Amino acid sequence: MDVKENEKSQAQLDMAESLKAQVDIEHSMRDLEQAVLSMRQRLEERQQEGVSIIDLLKEEEHITYLEGQLHQKRNQLIQVEHQVSEQQDTLASKVREEKTWQSIKETRKEEFYHDMKMIEQNEQDDLNTVRAYMLARNG
Repeated sequence: MDVKENEKSQAQLDMAESLKAQVDIEHSMRDLEQAVLSMRQRLEERQQEGVSIIDLLKEEEHITYLEGQLHQKRNQLIQVEHQVSEQQDTLASKVREEKTWQSIKETRKEEFYHDMKMIEQNEQDDLNTVRAYMLARNG
């Protein structure tokens, strides 16, 4: 039984870690999207100001780099979402297993106590039979 509880606990921990990773990636993506948006706006403003083409190309290059990072984060997010989905399935399975084992354990426990009561009752009946026999014989 403890093994099933441990497996469920481990599945919960694994899923929690994956969910945290998913949230971290989503935050990172939002930050990157905001950075790209800000840099694009700044690039447009600088174009209006008449900044040199070399400076504009450097900024465009940096934006392209950030967009590449954003693309990588999207791929990571897809992988983590898939991992979370698998871990949800695993956790659901472990919960079902634990409930099944708990039910079996309770059934076995009830059967054991029932058997013990029957043994005790039989012993009590035997003692009463012997006592009645002794009273009848002596009595």
